[in-house]
Amino acid sequence: MTHDDDLFHSIFRDSPIGMALVDDAGTFVALNDAFARILGRDSLDVVGVHYSTYTHPDDLQRDREMMTAVASGAMPYYQAQKRLLHRNGDTVWTRVTVSDVAHDAASGRHTCIVQIEDVTEVRRTKELLEHRAQYDHLTGLPNRSRLIELLTAMLDHHPTAAPVAVLFIDIDHFKLINDSFGHEAGDDAIVEVARRIRDSVRPTDVVARLGGDEFVVVLDTILTENAAQGLLTVITDAVQEPLVVGGQHVRVTMSTGIALADVGLGAEGLVRRADLAMFAAKQAGRAGAEVFREDLHANALSRLSVEAELRTAIAEGELRVHYQPVVDLGTREVVAYEALVRWQHPTRGLLLPQDFIEVCEAANLVIDLGRFVLLDACRLIASRPDFQGKIFVNVSTRQIGGADLTRVVTAALDSTGVSPDRLGLEITESGMLAATPAEHSDLDRLTAMGIDLLIDDFGTGYSSLSSVLQNPVSGLKLAREFTLRLGDRSTGDRISTAMASLTTSLDMYGIIEGIETEAQYSIARQHGWSFGQGFLFGHALPAEELFVGAPTDPELADRALTLPGSGALT
Repeated sequence: MTHDDDLFHSIFRDSPIGMALVDDAGTFVALNDAFARILGRDSLDVVGVHYSTYTHPDDLQRDREMMTAVASGAMPYYQAQKRLLHRNGDTVWTRVTVSDVAHDAASGRHTCIVQIEDVTEVRRTKELLEHRAQYDHLTGLPNRSRLIELLTAMLDHHPTAAPVAVLFIDIDHFKLINDSFGHEAGDDAIVEVARRIRDSVRPTDVVARLGGDEFVVVLDTILTENAAQGLLTVITDAVQEPLVVGGQHVRVTMSTGIALADVGLGAEGLVRRADLAMFAAKQAGRAGAEVFREDLHANALSRLSVEAELRTAIAEGELRVHYQPVVDLGTREVVAYEALVRWQHPTRGLLLPQDFIEVCEAANLVIDLGRFVLLDACRLIASRPDFQGKIFVNVSTRQIGGADLTRVVTAALDSTGVSPDRLGLEITESGMLAATPAEHSDLDRLTAMGIDLLIDDFGTGYSSLSSVLQNPVSGLKLAREFTLRLGDRSTGDRISTAMASLTTSLDMYGIIEGIETEAQYSIARQHGWSFGQGFLFGHALPAEELFVGAPTDPELADRALTLPGSGALT
């Protein structure tokens, strides 16, 4: 044996890479320990065995063709990824290189050297990354990218309009679960909802999670809206069964958009249609379903246009704050003003909140808008030291808790030098009742500062006294809907009287909204209301137009500004 032979055998034996010699019949002639370990066997047990014994059946035909090509001299070597069969039955992914190293001219026999590396972990990591790129890590459902691939394939399968419907599902008020029970409990709830949806559909349907609390279901072989509605009913019934979250039973509802495939409409467009229909379902009051209509697309474009203009309006100072008086019904003297935002649109004129607040909420611009109104209100108080009443500012639930309303209010008060007891914050009844622990904490800090909290539009939300009793509330405002029914000698009058009595017994101040006639004013006084607001006493005006004709007698002003209990407006 030559020195070169010794060197080859030493490298062959000790190499960390699996190495083997295979004759042209495909039989192992020799192999090193590294190769044997990949197979989970002793090297002596492998010598004399055909390589096909340890090759995955799906790779065998390719291996035969490549080995033949190398042995015939058609190619000097080949490289490939190959699956081997481990002794314990596992499949081992390897990177293999096969070269012709010895040729006996007399016999025509070839010997090939096989070099092999175990790439199973690399392969698994790659597959895991590919899976994560296409599937939701929490539920295991396809994500948006994979959904579009699957839906595109389903649509391409049909040359004309595909019998496919898409359901876009959004769980209503899911943020409350996360805020109330924590994100871990919220994740558990999402997993359970995903399971219920998946178990409710047919094997050929596709269920995907787009993130958060949004799911998409692709219904296969659906020809009509009625058929889609029927399957949606099954899903809805399953999802709305009580969930156990944080040890408590919680019932969730869902808003759903339905869109049917159309000729020439791709996967992205179909999902977008279902999304628009879902948004319409939420706007209609949630816990329901809407089918896509063409006008929804036009409405969406309009909302996008308004959103873009509104961002510009906030940045360039097109917003205005007008102030509507709140009066003492006994004297008709102004005791407070409510700050009401307006948009001085460059082409459409002065816009009222109903023209843009909904878009503002959806685009998450309400925090910036609320900061602007709060600062304007505080500046008005600071600029009129002769006015000793309060300014009420409407607050969105989006501003409370996570948005740190206390910090924003404190900044406005500090920058203007205004005392906290000059400010009142109006929060809707439903927002007050659904407040999370973080939001309650924010409200408690505000009241500790001396700021009054009022329930706005009382009676239009849950109509629950718990929204009064469970929160640090100084007053409430009866919704205009009840004022319109004053004098009906029925429900309207009974509710008005009861609410006026409630505010008195709880030592709160009550304000009846929407008084527009002398008759309504007279009845409100008879029912026991102390304070009122409405066009009868004045429209909302810019700050520079306020206080015109205000009383100059300080004693009269002092009497007009005195209110009961902790809710005094002075």
